[in-house]
Amino acid sequence: MTIESMKGTKFPKRTYDEWQKAAEKAIGGKPADSLKTKTIEGITLKPLYTKEMLEELGELPAFQQEAVRTGKRSAGWLVAQEVLAESPEDFLLKTKEDLTKGNEMVVYTSSRQFEWTDTALERLADLLLKHPFYFKLTSEDTGILRVFDFIEEPQHSRLSGVIFSEEEVAAPDNVRTKLVDTVPVHHAGGTIVHELGVALSILAESIKDGNYKETASNIWIRFAVDTQFFQEIAKLRAFRGLWKAFSEAYGEEVVSIPVYTETSVRSYSKLDPYVNLLRAGNATFAAVLGGTDAHTVHPHDFLTVSQKSSRRIARNVQLVIKEESHVSRVLDASAGSYFIEQLTNEYIEAAWNYFLEIEAAGGYSEVIKTGWLTDDIQSKWMERKKLAAERKISLIGTNVYANPQEAIKEHSIDSSHLEYITAKRLATPFEKLRARSREVELRTAIIHMGPLKDVKAKSDFVEGLLAVGGIEPDISPEIKDSVMLNQYLAEQQLDYAVLCGDPEKMDAIIPGLKTAAVLDVAGRFSAEQMNSWKSFGISGAVYTGQDIVNKLEKILNLGKKAL
Repeated sequence: MTIESMKGTKFPKRTYDEWQKAAEKAIGGKPADSLKTKTIEGITLKPLYTKEMLEELGELPAFQQEAVRTGKRSAGWLVAQEVLAESPEDFLLKTKEDLTKGNEMVVYTSSRQFEWTDTALERLADLLLKHPFYFKLTSEDTGILRVFDFIEEPQHSRLSGVIFSEEEVAAPDNVRTKLVDTVPVHHAGGTIVHELGVALSILAESIKDGNYKETASNIWIRFAVDTQFFQEIAKLRAFRGLWKAFSEAYGEEVVSIPVYTETSVRSYSKLDPYVNLLRAGNATFAAVLGGTDAHTVHPHDFLTVSQKSSRRIARNVQLVIKEESHVSRVLDASAGSYFIEQLTNEYIEAAWNYFLEIEAAGGYSEVIKTGWLTDDIQSKWMERKKLAAERKISLIGTNVYANPQEAIKEHSIDSSHLEYITAKRLATPFEKLRARSREVELRTAIIHMGPLKDVKAKSDFVEGLLAVGGIEPDISPEIKDSVMLNQYLAEQQLDYAVLCGDPEKMDAIIPGLKTAAVLDVAGRFSAEQMNSWKSFGISGAVYTGQDIVNKLEKILNLGKKAL
């Protein structure tokens, strides 16, 4: 086929009904509605979005696109990677080096409390006049702010930056110092709706007692971006839409608010940490498609001790996306996507309603004081944690496809990163299980009660589940009767084993059990069947959809303390 004939090829138009019939046939006659999924916020994701669905939204997609363009104003984003240093001189040296290797901001995050000399501040001032900056300060480390004394007032217009400080600080007019921070909500386990609703409520409190334009011109906002790719794109776009609607409610022209993002540590794990690179790449691409103004990638070993090489790789995650995708040349790359426009609209509606709930309860300060917001976020975190325990949320290398032989780093995040130490992470219960497995001696096995071809699926499932807890079971030969089973259990001196086989085979063998080992069966069986087997010594079962954290804790408790 020539290129000309390809250009002339026409495809028949298909209707949604035709797609639905084809989809139902492909999934064995199940209804197409079974392909719909609900997000943690309760928003239903459809399996297919069409132009007609987008048209049903009327003028809303155009409103959303205008909100992104008004808020962002220019394509691209700034690479804002953290610089870890031992002294002001070391910080200046490393910052200059990083700026030549792809970093685009002077990023200072109080990783150490420095004594800034006038000479060092003069050198820093020169950098700030050439590059945008991001200062994240603690109340004990504000000496760096003297840098503005070394910049003459006529040059203040050349400054471009933001300051995150625990206390109110004074800075030149072009520097934004009032942060609307949604990251604590994210770290507490909040959903996208929580983050957006809280952001609006904080904005409402900030503007209530001041001049709208003056206050808004000093505000910037910070989001953590997780691995739910399309939802996180929609989150950032939804914020722009909400801010536009919020401004219009005040009867004011929209003032652009810079959106700063960073990769979420909620899905990061100390187990198989290189998978964190994939998580970081996913979250970063979502952030830039969603319209971030500046982005930070936390290194894959951020939860332990970050190496120089891992910080370089983290920076390169953004550089690769910039160079390979060309998304930095597009103002709103997601505009017009049937799925993302619909999702953006749903988040706008849900977040606006949540904002109104907060306001009805007395506003942000009041719901924090009463605990209303904390309780609401905690309920969603418990739901999310349960989904991870049941493996309905997959953490590769942690709760699925785990490697029990992997060495685990015992180091923790540096104390200067307190907000990340206290962040709720989905991997934490599994990390504790793996650590516990190193403290006990536990002899386990998977018992094949039938030919390998008949039991392999169950056997592989059990082996993968036990690996999550750091347990490496022996695999038995085919067991044909209760005599063989009792002999195998006695010879191996097992503490725990899982029987894999069909119900008929187990019905024939289980009544003859004579062992002190704790035995489970693999699979879901009726309550009547389980009660029958339990009368002969079976303890319970392992199966898909089970709370594996609870199950593995019970299994590890069978072990003896390792010497």
